[in-house]
Amino acid sequence: MRSNFHLSVIAALAILSLAVSAQEQAANAGLTLMARGNVTATATDTQQSRDLSRKAPVFNIDQVSTGAQSQAQFRMLDGALVALQSDTELLISEYKAGSATEQGSVVMELVKGGLRTVTGSIKGDAGNYQLKTPVGSIGIRGTTFQLSYINEIMLVGVWDGQIELQITRSDGTVENVTFGGGASASFAQITTTGQVTPLLSPPAEFAGESGARGEESAGGSGGSADAASTTVLTQATNSVSNQGSEETSFIAEQAYQGSSNQIPVAELIAARSGSYQYASLEQFSVQSTEGAVSDFQVSLTIDFDNGTVPQGELSFNDAGGEWFAAFNGVVNVDQLELGVNFASHGNDRAQGQVDTLFVDGIDQILGQFVLSETENPAVTAGGIFLIK
Repeated sequence: MRSNFHLSVIAALAILSLAVSAQEQAANAGLTLMARGNVTATATDTQQSRDLSRKAPVFNIDQVSTGAQSQAQFRMLDGALVALQSDTELLISEYKAGSATEQGSVVMELVKGGLRTVTGSIKGDAGNYQLKTPVGSIGIRGTTFQLSYINEIMLVGVWDGQIELQITRSDGTVENVTFGGGASASFAQITTTGQVTPLLSPPAEFAGESGARGEESAGGSGGSADAASTTVLTQATNSVSNQGSEETSFIAEQAYQGSSNQIPVAELIAARSGSYQYASLEQFSVQSTEGAVSDFQVSLTIDFDNGTVPQGELSFNDAGGEWFAAFNGVVNVDQLELGVNFASHGNDRAQGQVDTLFVDGIDQILGQFVLSETENPAVTAGGIFLIK
């Protein structure tokens, strides 16, 4: 009896030792910021799959997959942000943090689908960042870039910094092609045979990627979150007829107000739970082609637990009647992706767009909107607002 008990203890200790060893090998690579739809991680050593939800860890042996109509976003251990589109598979083979004596290193593989990433402290200056794709291997120099593999064509976009893609051509020759950072092109499409076609502008597949509008998101517009959103807001302002002389310079001031904050917006969002309503109107400037505007109101609710904007609305009056817009959307890494569900002006249907960004950490929201009548697009209204 004692002998059998002794053997059982030894066996149990051996199993525990193997489990600890496997756990050590499966080092934490990052944290899930958002998982919408069917998002799973499969451990490549055991082939065990688990569903990912907000704040769930991912490891350096995981193959992360998103299903149809699904999205996922991750904060990696070096501070990098990775956003996966629907029908995407990303293999995380190695993600090691740096130390005082050793540089960090990253080895990942985009098996299929698309991603967008803002790199963290591991910059790849010493060749220690490698992202494999079906058309070649990518090295980076600290950057924001986007990839999408569709019908055996790789679409590449570099929004900030530079990437170097090592391509093996059909004749077996290997060539390094650089995109962004002063190179001849920041956007391109590449075939599996190594044919590179530079593009003068972002591929159409990169545009309008908002879950709120029925399309898959890969992490928002190009550039840094604040700068990109400010560009979107500026473009929206320019599309409205220049009427009135309201002061709008607070946009530039507020947009960069939180730039010195040491805590990234994505981490502030990940740490917050519950639902918050942003409804206290701090500043606004609204114009309409139909004359003076009055009674402007705007509010939106963010469900931080589920990463959604379940409801939002704005309204105001001009000589043609009341403008009204209802919208909702999702929290996309460190900004909001919104879509207008219904809009009207008086008795006429309308359409529009709402763009926002967080300022002052995540305590305030700077927004921009443009609305127009569906049957008479010349009748427009739009403006900017700041709510907390």
